[in-house]
Amino acid sequence: MSAHLIPIRLYQILEEHSDQEHPLSMGELRRLLRVEYGVSCDRRTVYGALDSLRRAGCDIPDFQDSREGYFLLSRRLEPSEVRLLLDCAASFSGLGARQYRDLERKLLQGLSLPQRKRCRPLSLPTGYRGLNRDVLLAVEVLEEAIAARRQVTFQYMEYGMDKKLRPRRERPYQVHPYGLCFANGNYYLICRSPRYETLGHYRVDRIQSPAVLPGEPADPLPPGTDLSRYVRERVYQISGQSIRAVLLCENSLLSDVLDRFGMETAIRPRDDGTFTAMVTAEPEGLKLWATQYMERCEIREPDWLRQQMERFFFEGWSLYGSPGEPGPADGAQQG
Repeated sequence: MSAHLIPIRLYQILEEHSDQEHPLSMGELRRLLRVEYGVSCDRRTVYGALDSLRRAGCDIPDFQDSREGYFLLSRRLEPSEVRLLLDCAASFSGLGARQYRDLERKLLQGLSLPQRKRCRPLSLPTGYRGLNRDVLLAVEVLEEAIAARRQVTFQYMEYGMDKKLRPRRERPYQVHPYGLCFANGNYYLICRSPRYETLGHYRVDRIQSPAVLPGEPADPLPPGTDLSRYVRERVYQISGQSIRAVLLCENSLLSDVLDRFGMETAIRPRDDGTFTAMVTAEPEGLKLWATQYMERCEIREPDWLRQQMERFFFEGWSLYGSPGEPGPADGAQQG
């Protein structure tokens, strides 16, 4: 083997077999070079290879510093960063199991063997996993269209009663793409149809056969449009016009409100253990969000949305209430 390859092989050994808790002695480095790569060399050659790696920017403490051996002190991705990325990927149901395993293998490659064992998520969700095996290819094509500022076409899929994906319509969709975002467990393309002035979004795992249109420039974002704000306000990713609403919440919901609607949300504390919040959100999504906290959150304004919530709960009562049992309105009248 060429002497020029020895530093590369040494780096691979340090990357895979060493970390701060598992340093390698000079003897172990020489043994692994011989066993894994068939390289037999003396201590001086290994010392020279280590110095070359340090000059190239690799963070390898000197033996006199550690007093235990040699290891990589820092990596391209630290174990905590790899774990975070793996957990995010595992939570994305649109990513197939095989695609997830490929991504897991690539992310774990930069860690030592002991670190890899600690960085695996507890489990890969086994319920629904995406049937669109080309979701990563779709991401690449959509990113290309966004970077080139070109329109893109695609087929948008939906499930039939046979639980198989099929095109929602025969004619492909054509849109001006602006960005990709991950929200509520799904990956979305934020875009605008040439027929409309407002933004919309499509789930990336439902997009098939995307293609960039080189001769069709994408229009710039409408003036004053903030993509980050759009994503935050379209709670549950339901398209529609955002509104201003006032919520009355128990103090225990403060973190949830700020996480969902942003730190700029106007908050007004009250003396009874509650607060009011002025939020901006899409009405249908806001109704769904408030429903999960129905015992601790009340929509106070606008009145028409409050009335919709009232009808929503009455209709739910008709489905779940016991036969002959008075509904909420009847109970209130009797009291």
